Amino acid sequence: MKRLRLILAAAGLLLAAGAAAQPALVTRDGVTRFEIDGKPFVMFGGELHNSTSSSEQYMDDIDVWEQMKDAHFNFVIASASWELVEPQEGRYDFSSVDHVIRNARKHGLKVVMIWFASWKNGYSTYAPGYVKRNPKKYPLAEDKDGKTLNVLSTFGKASLEADKKAYAALMRHIREIDPDHTVIMMQVENEIGILGGPRDYSAAAEKAWKAQVPADLTAYLTAHKGHLYPELEKVWAANGYKTKGSWEEVFGKSFEKAEDWKEFPCYTEELFQAYHYAKYVGEIAAAGKAEHNIPMYVNNWIKQPGMGAPGQYPSGSPQPWVLDVWRAAAPAVDMIAPDIYSNVFEWTLGQFAMGGNPVFIPESRGDTAKALYAYGEFDALGFAPFGFDGPQEGNFFGVSAEDFARLGACYGILSEMGTLLPDNYGSDRMRGLLVGTDNPTPSVTMGDYVLTLQSSVRDRRAVNYGQGAEQMAAQNAALAARAQQQAQSGALVIRTGADEFYIVGCNARFSFQSTSAKDGQVLHEVIEEGTFKDGAWVPLRRLNGDEDNVTIMGVGARRIVLYRSTVGK
Repeated sequence: MKRLRLILAAAGLLLAAGAAAQPALVTRDGVTRFEIDGKPFVMFGGELHNSTSSSEQYMDDIDVWEQMKDAHFNFVIASASWELVEPQEGRYDFSSVDHVIRNARKHGLKVVMIWFASWKNGYSTYAPGYVKRNPKKYPLAEDKDGKTLNVLSTFGKASLEADKKAYAALMRHIREIDPDHTVIMMQVENEIGILGGPRDYSAAAEKAWKAQVPADLTAYLTAHKGHLYPELEKVWAANGYKTKGSWEEVFGKSFEKAEDWKEFPCYTEELFQAYHYAKYVGEIAAAGKAEHNIPMYVNNWIKQPGMGAPGQYPSGSPQPWVLDVWRAAAPAVDMIAPDIYSNVFEWTLGQFAMGGNPVFIPESRGDTAKALYAYGEFDALGFAPFGFDGPQEGNFFGVSAEDFARLGACYGILSEMGTLLPDNYGSDRMRGLLVGTDNPTPSVTMGDYVLTLQSSVRDRRAVNYGQGAEQMAAQNAALAARAQQQAQSGALVIRTGADEFYIVGCNARFSFQSTSAKDGQVLHEVIEEGTFKDGAWVPLRRLNGDEDNVTIMGVGARRIVLYRSTVGK
């Protein structure tokens, strides 16, 4: 899988290295790493609740900075909101940003800053009052029935200019007060897109819908013909690879209902809306980079079961099947990043890794197993559970104390691995495995061995109080499913020699077989429980006897040396 992704990456997005002292996304040999001062920086952190960073006093009261250090964070995602940065037109107040930068620097943390501005979760709640109160100047999108939505239209030129001006001012301010690059990356807007329908139906949108497909998009498609996302290639080819015509003339008339959530209903409308969001956001990102050239990305409310049609998830958002449109219209955006709360984790990462897009997960649940899988299998730049600072009023997201402790233990191990982790990005010497309901025993081949993972959490069994066999079976199935859901079983594996492996796992139990039956039985020569310190392995216990198995309860690390035995031959 990794080798295929490297081939696709080489043909996909290439990211400029930038100045040595700048934070940068650097792509070499098809592998993208995040670097600071020319050195790899793998990000271990989390995202604050939306309103937390609006108040320095509140952050002090909940002791959030110490929480982060105790959990071995090296970065945090915090927000800068347009309504606070520009409370009155043309008058800026950066105090809500300054305290985050100042305290992060004090605690040795880096910051990824979200620009909550024209859109947040599809809506325009973070626009300042002078924008909200003047829809004539700052027009709203409309649904198919002509009703206005609480969504700034991408066709509002004044909205774009106001957002762009404020963002440029913010980036200029960050450049001036942050010469040491505490702020390492920016997220431009948040989970953008139209909800409730596939596109904007306002008068300006209707005019653009019937007009020619923009030349910059058709030029990009022509230049990348044969290497586009499969569905985009398919619909464009079905209409004769046209480079002139309206959206429906070039890409065809969409079907509206799908049998499978992974299909593409209203696809032409989604392409149209994606282009206009990308043009808008791309201009904002470019204006920001002109002031302070650090990496910038756009995040994403993903398509998932129950949300299979554009409008059920925000239409026009940078989904993988419209990534080509975003690249054509918003070259200043460095990557797209999925917010993953669903259980289709592996499929989602596979989609977002296509075409060389680096994997960065700015929002997720606090699932340590999924973090290990993302780092190990998809060379993730970083992982950040949302709402680690505790549940907020009216918000069901958050990270439990148990999940947070597990994740902190995981970050503690990974952060001490030194360059062992980033040095193996793009290599088959490092893999990730994740136990799922559809794959309870995932396996990978590494060198001459097949490694198989299963959960180390044993299923409970129902007690027989005289109930029938059918009822017992149903109870056992429910208990097994619950244990599986709670187990969070996954691992990152690095092969450092022909027979030597390092494993960082969460509720993980491994077995090993040879790739050839002729080689004899695979046995353990060495099993060490331990951890890493300053890039070196530090053994704690040598495991043997009753513990002669590779089992990790909770979070831990193991060093394994295998050998082939003639026992049984």
